[in-house]
Amino acid sequence: MIIACIPVFNEGNVIGKLIKNTFQYVDNIIVCDDGSTDDTFIEAQKAGAEVITHKKNLGKGAAMRTLFNFTKNKNFDAMITIDGDGQFSPQEVPKLLPPILNDQMDIVIGYRSNKDEMPSYRKFGNKFLDSMTNLASELPFRDTQSGFRAYSKKAISVISFKTNGFGADSEILIDASRKKLAITEVGVTVNYHTGEKTSTKDPISHTSEVILSLIELIAIGHPLKYLGIPGFLLTILGIFFGVWSILIFNEMKSFHISTLVIGIGATILGVMLLLTSIVLYGTSKVQTKN
Repeated sequence: MIIACIPVFNEGNVIGKLIKNTFQYVDNIIVCDDGSTDDTFIEAQKAGAEVITHKKNLGKGAAMRTLFNFTKNKNFDAMITIDGDGQFSPQEVPKLLPPILNDQMDIVIGYRSNKDEMPSYRKFGNKFLDSMTNLASELPFRDTQSGFRAYSKKAISVISFKTNGFGADSEILIDASRKKLAITEVGVTVNYHTGEKTSTKDPISHTSEVILSLIELIAIGHPLKYLGIPGFLLTILGIFFGVWSILIFNEMKSFHISTLVIGIGATILGVMLLLTSIVLYGTSKVQTKN
């Protein structure tokens, strides 16, 4: 049993064709209509998909979480996720399945092998997000933002993510990496010229949203490394400038304001980062035990 899951928002013009084409390679299709204001729901149902709806637009991550939770109790051998904008071709679904069906992998990412055709502004943003996701997951993914993936039943049962927006694609990989799931990538081609608007968000908002999510995930996942060490260094720097300010006062009987401000500011920020890293580290350990 192969299930395809499609998160959509205002894709009424393309969702019907996408579902019909996808049915050639899967047994069941589940669509999460994330509060669309067009005819997405009607077109998805007409095409034969099982449709779950959100009353309002919550974000791609929320739609993905609804799909993950809905399929957990389903009986299936592999689950495919594919974006609803029609850029990924269902004809490439068979490329993603063998490592899952042969119990070799838990997640297969369809990485976009023709990224050279991607608009330059998107290419730059994707490279940056790939680097940040790889930093957090400690794995060398080539395409962390691809929504075209295959998952094993084990992966669906253990992966958890909280991000409601586009950052969910990265958070899923980070969580899977921390849970030691087996992940690989398979090259697929993408049509960047479908004639349809491929995102309801502008690229800057999209990228900024994912970056903020990744910063949070990196800080929470490695608090001592990414908060504790900078905090310690800032505290040392603050103490240095503080002592220097005292020496200047003893010599000149007046404080050097800029030196004093740097000393106090660095010390306060450093101590805050240290305390935050300790709290987050302790919290993560408790959650791991539970």
